Amino acid sequence: MSAAESGTTCPQCGRPMPAAAVECPACGSPRVPFAASRQAVVLFSLALLVALFLFTGFITRVFLRHESDLGQEWFDRGEAELAAGRPAEAQEALRTALVYSKDNRAYELKLVEALAAAGRDDEARAYLRGLRDAQPAYSPVNLELARLEARRGNSAEAIRDYQAAIYGVWDANGEQRRRQTRLELIEYLTSLNRRSEALAEILSFAANLPPDPALHLRVAQLLFDQKNYQQALAEFQETLRLRPHDPQALAGIGQTLFATGKYSQAQGSLEQAHRADPKDAAVERLLEVSRDVVSMDPYASGLSAKARVLRLQHDFELATNRLAFCVSVAPAPQNALLAGLEHQAASLQPKLKQRDLLRDMDLFDSAAALALDAEARAAALCGPGSNEDQALVLLAQQRPGAAR
Repeated sequence: MSAAESGTTCPQCGRPMPAAAVECPACGSPRVPFAASRQAVVLFSLALLVALFLFTGFITRVFLRHESDLGQEWFDRGEAELAAGRPAEAQEALRTALVYSKDNRAYELKLVEALAAAGRDDEARAYLRGLRDAQPAYSPVNLELARLEARRGNSAEAIRDYQAAIYGVWDANGEQRRRQTRLELIEYLTSLNRRSEALAEILSFAANLPPDPALHLRVAQLLFDQKNYQQALAEFQETLRLRPHDPQALAGIGQTLFATGKYSQAQGSLEQAHRADPKDAAVERLLEVSRDVVSMDPYASGLSAKARVLRLQHDFELATNRLAFCVSVAPAPQNALLAGLEHQAASLQPKLKQRDLLRDMDLFDSAAALALDAEARAAALCGPGSNEDQALVLLAQQRPGAAR
């Protein structure tokens, strides 16, 4: 077949070209155009560059992964040294970890912990302040600064740093970490006896809590410790709503009612708490005292006149026995005061016949007041006494104008 028949022509002059010819016999132009050959070169070059880029990226990733692995290895070694009580060795390992993993905040904070464990508080403080200057709102750094300042006795700085940690930025689990930090601040404020500030933080903690019974129980206990009994009771009840029959919530309700003088109601909740957890010795003891208070109160509602008199006679006898014991052991200055009460009780004792107490309410009230006053004074000078003695002291505190 001829060149014309094969349809192969020169791209430059258009004349027929032999099939095997590289150049046109007429004008000498190459069979493949220059533009096409340049495009092929460009495409080849691009492919080569992409291959080189991918290879370089792969090598870089391998190198960085190797550095990261080395950093983690040294970090783990530092943690182990710190846990073993070797802070100096821990510092060396952690500094090496930071060589392989620069600006790793977890490694930096662990190094600060090692410095503090070694007693190098000034260095730890300077390091933390440098980290905070770089990221002022980073909460883990502010938290560590707060702890350090608290150990150094710098309460104003510690409280400020705790607040910064609470309202700052966390890497993960921000809400949970904020709650934990606020609880730590509450404990710190309580240790400083700054109760009003602690209460303000507790109320902030309680605001918008999720339906988590453990969190509501914690708030209830904190409020109880602050003697904010009304809100404590509400939180204990919310815990019980979220987790029915919870022994701690039942005990908390009983303790709160007991603290507010509602002994009959307290007895019911404490009995439930005791059934839920029979091994709780504190609940068992409080239950015994609440039962004594309820059964010994001569002014309890629903009692017959005879039952009131029998209770009063029992209470008066108990108080006079307590006075006699306390007079025998109290130091001389206090002994005189107790002896005066003992003399009054001895003078009143013959008059406390059932028929006289039933007829004379003033005599009844005088005898009850003397018995309760005697128990209160004896407790102040000679200790709490028996459960029944403690029950009368609690009844004495319920009298109008009595100190609680």
